[in-house]
Amino acid sequence: MRGLTLGLDGGGSATRWVVCDAAGTIVGRGELPAISGLLFNEAERVRLGRMAVALGQAVAGFDIQAAVAGVTGLTTGSAEAALVATVVGEAIGVIPAVHDDLWIAFHAAFRPGEGHVVYAGTGSIGLHVRADGGVLRVGGRGMLIDDGGSAFWIGREALRLIWRRIDASGDAGDTALPYALFTALGTSEWDGVRQAVYGGGRDAVAQLARAVADAANGGDKDALGLLRAAGTELALLARALIGREGELPVVLMGRAAGLHPAILESMRNEIAGVRLISVDAAGTAAQMAAGKL
Repeated sequence: MRGLTLGLDGGGSATRWVVCDAAGTIVGRGELPAISGLLFNEAERVRLGRMAVALGQAVAGFDIQAAVAGVTGLTTGSAEAALVATVVGEAIGVIPAVHDDLWIAFHAAFRPGEGHVVYAGTGSIGLHVRADGGVLRVGGRGMLIDDGGSAFWIGREALRLIWRRIDASGDAGDTALPYALFTALGTSEWDGVRQAVYGGGRDAVAQLARAVADAANGGDKDALGLLRAAGTELALLARALIGREGELPVVLMGRAAGLHPAILESMRNEIAGVRLISVDAAGTAAQMAAGKL
């Protein structure tokens, strides 16, 4: 097929690709291993290279004419963005325009200047794109500094709560939360938990957010409290955007945002009218490459 465009969404859980024809109709899509824009880390550069090889193989049957890529954790115009463009370009035969993933997601939700986006995935960040194209980001500084309300934050807070309980009493308690966490980890012994968490890193902790949501669905009050606290953390990002750029509609997006209704409910207690939306960032990127957005 000829005259096609590629959109790429590289995130903490997976890398998704979409191919569109000249009319903007999706003609192919797929999913590849996750990547990150934190490319000053050698392991992340290796992951990028492997993903690019797999991407080249996945889209080999398409005649890609233009491409746009969004990657979590990088800044448009940075050295990391240039590296992604080079590595992906070598794999697909076209140098992509590379942005951070949320910049692309914003354009799926609003025109510049018309709203605020708060994103909760593996990490968390708030974004406003001004009418003149300028960008304001709040949060998004990673797990060592913040990531409040994200899947990583939820998983970490749950682990901290349970292990402080064990420290105080010698027992995690017979409730849904420790059961869900230890089931997800495959062990309740500290040596095993330590290996799972520190061996798996950020992604391993973020994956525990699903266990927290499952425990909340089972009526666990501690789990429900953690999810409500996540919504409050995300509301802080929205408040920062509103304080600096004015009262505009706010949307919440990202896989962690939809883990449990308590997250959105808690955020709405702080910021009225917040909407939870789902965005096909890879599809939006492909539409951008085709000049449709």
